[in-house]
Amino acid sequence: MVTVLLWVGIVLAIVVMVAGVLACLLGLPGSVAVLVVSFALSASTQWERPPAWMLLLFLALTVLAETGDNALSAWGTKRYGGSARGAVWALIGGLLGAVLFGWVGPLIGGLGGPVGSVIGAVIAPLAGGMLGGYLGGYWYELRQGRPDEEARRAGWGAFLGRAAGSLLKTVIAAVMAGLTLWMLFRAGGPFGE
Repeated sequence: MVTVLLWVGIVLAIVVMVAGVLACLLGLPGSVAVLVVSFALSASTQWERPPAWMLLLFLALTVLAETGDNALSAWGTKRYGGSARGAVWALIGGLLGAVLFGWVGPLIGGLGGPVGSVIGAVIAPLAGGMLGGYLGGYWYELRQGRPDEEARRAGWGAFLGRAAGSLLKTVIAAVMAGLTLWMLFRAGGPFGE
């Protein structure tokens, strides 16, 4: 019975970590989910797998991922001529786009079967976040009386910043999840030895 519960816990941990990595594509705090699972798995192994020093590193990486995501989006907007408030609207637009496309994408993708659903669940929110970021930055700058060309440049900066931020966050979460699983299984069996 203990072995079954152990494996159920491991499978659940893997599912949550994969969901956390995918959530990063949406601009959501998926790296936090990976961090929480890493802490839980470490606690279940008397803080050996992964060790406490690695958890501290993961905590720092999570802070970097979550702040870096927003900072890159704002930086992209400002780099391409947008205002600070334009950067905020790009962030809001990106979140709204990711959520909207996150609901619609899998439904439409479901028409393509299981593979279509997975593609819809990953690609659609990412595209929605980028499109929403562009439209949010563009809309705000246009409302402030900026010429259309300047507003488009600011929107493009938001798009690029959002893409870079999502990529940064996703890579960090994937590395954390991979290291956690490697530490967990490194000696051959569940929880090693």
